[in-house]
Amino acid sequence: MSGETSPRETTVLAFSPAGRALVLAGPALLGILVAVLAPILARWLVDVGFPVLGVVWRVVASVDSWWEIAVQAAILAVLGALVSVEIVRRSTRVTIGRAAVRLETGDRVVAVSRPDVDFVFMDGSFLVLLDRESRQLFHGEPQADRAPLERAFREYGYPWRDGDPFTGLYRPWVPDSGQLPIEVDAVLSARAVALSKKAASEAGELRGTVEKLGYAIRDDGDRQLWRPLVRS
Repeated sequence: MSGETSPRETTVLAFSPAGRALVLAGPALLGILVAVLAPILARWLVDVGFPVLGVVWRVVASVDSWWEIAVQAAILAVLGALVSVEIVRRSTRVTIGRAAVRLETGDRVVAVSRPDVDFVFMDGSFLVLLDRESRQLFHGEPQADRAPLERAFREYGYPWRDGDPFTGLYRPWVPDSGQLPIEVDAVLSARAVALSKKAASEAGELRGTVEKLGYAIRDDGDRQLWRPLVRS
């Protein structure tokens, strides 16, 4: 991944040419490779009498004509292309300037003014921007790697942190535990349902509702973690 400085004194952090080629072509090529090699591997396992072979493997082993392999390769290539589209749609192109940060994720564009940003850090593979009350201004998976992101944010004077400064404040959400106000508990219950349905947009809106009630949310796999908002 790379970043390039433009004449307008902004830095754009997106896929490098090699990274973009890998994202766009990699899944489809992997699908074709699987289509060609899987029958060979399956037949070998059958021949050596591998003790645990399910129905799927036996069906794969029966694929031995060129047209069956071609059809299988075409199907997996299409599925791979769909994966590529989803990766590009969900990843974020970051444009950093001295006055603001522009974050483009698919058709969604978020512009955050520099004075509003009090914390910038990576949470795993996700870029996070928080305001002075530790509310989430942005949370998304950037196209660029951590190193160029950190370098660019520091260059433009943004408060980059090595990790989430509020990690120690988070607690696991337990429904009806009495630790949170009833209205917050209700929103987190609704958000748990949204997360189980993979409804990212709805989950994001409910996160905003929780923050308006004075709490921050962080996802840890299937678990929701919460903490009070903190003024810096």
